[in-house]
Amino acid sequence: MSTHTISPRTDGTEAVDDVLASLHGQLADAELKALRTCPILNPVQRAALTLISIGHTHRGAATLLGGSLHTVTHALNFADQKLKSGGRTPALLHAAYRHPDYPLPLPRGTEPEEPLALDTVERAVLDAYATGITLRRLAESRRWPTHHLTPVNKNLLGKLVARNAAHGVRRAWELGIYTREDCPAAPEDTVNRNSRPTLSGSARRG
Repeated sequence: MSTHTISPRTDGTEAVDDVLASLHGQLADAELKALRTCPILNPVQRAALTLISIGHTHRGAATLLGGSLHTVTHALNFADQKLKSGGRTPALLHAAYRHPDYPLPLPRGTEPEEPLALDTVERAVLDAYATGITLRRLAESRRWPTHHLTPVNKNLLGKLVARNAAHGVRRAWELGIYTREDCPAAPEDTVNRNSRPTLSGSARRG
């Protein structure tokens, strides 16, 4: 797979087609076309976020982009500041899809014929991904035993056919579980600008 060497600069000066080259063959053609002309976020930010949305790790995304892990983290942190997503990667992805100018993810023809059914707890875990709430905090807010959410989380990712929480958020949009008319917004206390974590370490892994 081709890679494109990028500098730590994320000011949008890179050629869009070169930066998005790593996405060829990994997305529906219509989604890739829409990402080329997306008016928000710069090409590196869009490419990094999209690679992570389809299940690549941050380091894997950096390799495909021909840059460093720092470059990807820097790009996602700038995207987080623009979208005010609260500092966790799944929530950043969700904030991008909620934005009317950002392309929605498109399935590639392997989706189930019947709508995917989630139970109440699975939906709560999915919404926690999307709003930047940790499973521990979700359990505390609902007075659920924290260890009970571990198998729920595993089962949810299995239902969504997702590798991790960020991929799960993308899958929720692909499957129509979330739409711009019906999706959670980040609660006020998850976007406190004075305490927002950066997208590195445990925060960036979702």
